[in-house]
Amino acid sequence: MAIPKAPVKRIIQEAGAERVSADAVDALTEYLEDYAEDVSKKAVTYAKYAKRKTVKEEDIALAIDSQKTESPHEKHNILDVIKDVFEAASEGKGIEDIIKSFKKMEK
Repeated sequence: MAIPKAPVKRIIQEAGAERVSADAVDALTEYLEDYAEDVSKKAVTYAKYAKRKTVKEEDIALAIDSQKTESPHEKHNILDVIKDVFEAASEGKGIEDIIKSFKKMEK
């Protein structure tokens, strides 16, 4: 992945920094790329379980919501998430209901 560094530097400056080191920009860029990759992988999984090849906004939203419920030191096991999706599907819930249930868990 390649997130341009100039916008990342601008984000840091808009947060109030007068000066920003190249190392700081690199560190934030790496974090943002890792976060985006994690969210993207989860979104792809949600799309696949909805039997779609296209990742939709709702998949990204669900993946982001699932990231918010994770503690910084402990990530959800994707297998547990998949298991929950299968259980909900076996109960006759559609993808919209499954997404709603994940969003409710976040609150």
